[in-house]
Amino acid sequence: MITPNILVSLSSLPKCGKNHLSYTFPDPIKVYCFNGGADFVRTKFPDKKIEVHNFALPIVESESATWALPVWEEFYSEYKGDVESGKFNTVVLDTATEIEAVLRQATLEELRQDKPGKQKLATNEYIARNLRMTTLFSRPRIAGMNLVSLQYLSGEWVKSKGSDRAEPTGNLVLQGWNQTEGQADLIVEMTTNSKGGKTVMVATIKANRFDRELNGKSFDDTDYTELLALLGV
Repeated sequence: MITPNILVSLSSLPKCGKNHLSYTFPDPIKVYCFNGGADFVRTKFPDKKIEVHNFALPIVESESATWALPVWEEFYSEYKGDVESGKFNTVVLDTATEIEAVLRQATLEELRQDKPGKQKLATNEYIARNLRMTTLFSRPRIAGMNLVSLQYLSGEWVKSKGSDRAEPTGNLVLQGWNQTEGQADLIVEMTTNSKGGKTVMVATIKANRFDRELNGKSFDDTDYTELLALLGV
């Protein structure tokens, strides 16, 4: 039986085990890291082939500075080449939250070439950003590779009707591209919990395209093999 490739959206607050779970996927694994947090976790998997490229973001002191476009072009050129090469079984976006922020700024910097002084994207100008983010998911899907897209969660703030300011709702929402979960086969949110004096990673299946009965179920310290067995893939 051939195991199909799977695209996973994996979100959590910081330090909840996103990288650890993603490194249980089939190797060789390529990690595109934008926060410097991948190398230490990689040491926990000495028997796996995990290649990390750390992208250094510059210190930006001016809103008019051009910094994101070179970073995006370096990342996407390497990503496209890696996916097309067939060298890897899994690619990891670490994190897609940061990658989307770089892409959004890069799109603005492209527009500034014709419109100097432009400060933000108009609604219709997000189309280019959306198409490029979609490509990050469609390329590994077509190539038969696994993709794990890591995102941060943050507190949701909503402005009530008649209110002058937003207030926290107590809910957590995905930071980054709001179409991420629509691109994924499996959507997982992670937290940590203390059991018997030990900290465990808790993965909750938010949604998936394989077995709806599993939506909402949580699993402690799970990994790729267990997830696929649960999903019946």
